[in-house]
Amino acid sequence: MEAIIYIAHGSRRQEANEKFIAFIGEVMKRSGAAVQAFGFIEHAEPTIRQAIEECTEQGVQEITVVPVLLLPGIHSNEDIPAECKGYPNAVFYYGKPIGVDEIMVNLLYDRLSSAGFGKHANDTVLLVGHGSREPAAAIEFERLANGLSVKIAGEVYTGYLTTSVSYQDKIKQLSEKNIYILPYLLFSGGYTAKMEKEISGLGARVTLCDPIGFDEKLYPLIQKRANEVWV
Repeated sequence: MEAIIYIAHGSRRQEANEKFIAFIGEVMKRSGAAVQAFGFIEHAEPTIRQAIEECTEQGVQEITVVPVLLLPGIHSNEDIPAECKGYPNAVFYYGKPIGVDEIMVNLLYDRLSSAGFGKHANDTVLLVGHGSREPAAAIEFERLANGLSVKIAGEVYTGYLTTSVSYQDKIKQLSEKNIYILPYLLFSGGYTAKMEKEISGLGARVTLCDPIGFDEKLYPLIQKRANEVWV
């Protein structure tokens, strides 16, 4: 018997976790897998191991693990596989994080359009990610920025919340422009509130767009990642 487990990061804010649960419930409805479960890396339950045990108790022998994470990093490359160890009667297949896809580029474009981007010749875009120790994450992030740049036929700059180059430094560099900030986040948590506070003190012309969040347009992309697995 086969199963799919969807893994999210988890948030200290229960409201954010509930949004993921509602989102992944809709993804499950669209899947043909007989057994499905979800788990969180941290801050919430069920944990990854609880999700695995929910499946193995039903006699599952093959489990596809889908990280519902925006970019590759320590969580997808190390933390999730580590939690899947210790189950000798189960074979695990690992899907890729959401990563770069035309669906993501279109979602970012939607967020810009909703915020009013493109009305002035001086408008520019700053795509802001969390930041990661994993070099592949920065590579994917720049690929995404390049895809959006083609979509809007204009420059897209990048910055990070927790690593270099900081988005605050990028704002200072772009201070002569109308800056549209795109938070590349699923679980916004306290980050968007923190950004609002920090931005207000920089004196720049900034519009903070809505984060990606758990948008229904991601349903087919999560299913796609479930079908692209490795052992």
